[in-house]
Amino acid sequence: MATTDSPPESGYQPSDRLKERLAAWQASVEWEPEDGAPEPAHRIPSVAEAREALEAGIQQELHDDRQLSLPTLAEHVPWTAENLRLLMAKRGGYPARERHRKSEGDPRVYQPSEHLRDLLAAYNLSLDTAQKRLEELEQCIADELTAHPDVMNPEMAKHLPWEQEQVRLIARKYDVPRRRKRGSEHKLIADDKGQPKSVVVPYDWYVGQPGADPSIVKR
Repeated sequence: MATTDSPPESGYQPSDRLKERLAAWQASVEWEPEDGAPEPAHRIPSVAEAREALEAGIQQELHDDRQLSLPTLAEHVPWTAENLRLLMAKRGGYPARERHRKSEGDPRVYQPSEHLRDLLAAYNLSLDTAQKRLEELEQCIADELTAHPDVMNPEMAKHLPWEQEQVRLIARKYDVPRRRKRGSEHKLIADDKGQPKSVVVPYDWYVGQPGADPSIVKR
């Protein structure tokens, strides 16, 4: 018999290293400057900042080149033509497209402006930075779980912007050893005559055991 009752907490507090890794990852996704604090030198823009700048650059590109179609532009940016249409609608739209006239000669081959190429490079750099810092954070979480075998996934999740399922996936990804259960986390249930009838075990422990009931694991 398994229950979803929460096991006793260990009193764990995240290390300074984990706090630093978490802050670095969050800043790479969406940077929020502290009041009065100077901006760090050579700071790489967050994903949110770089995306906003790229969207503005795309809108400017469409304003500057009235014959530039969304399908053509989509070949050079990380979004489909339909995504671009929705993005531009959100930003207030863009001028109507102009058709190429035969009298103008052969249509030119579109090349993104230098400004747009710079914005694309900055956006890709922000994505790479965020991914790198996410991997560093995940590794740190795995190290913490390994160093503190009494810490369960729900307890770790309280210190992170994720649910316990994400912590479990990180633990599995980095081969964190299975937890050794404290005796207090298991509960013996007796029948009316005081004889042992069943044992209640922590859910996180049960789902990691060989032969666990699939119907319980999927809950």
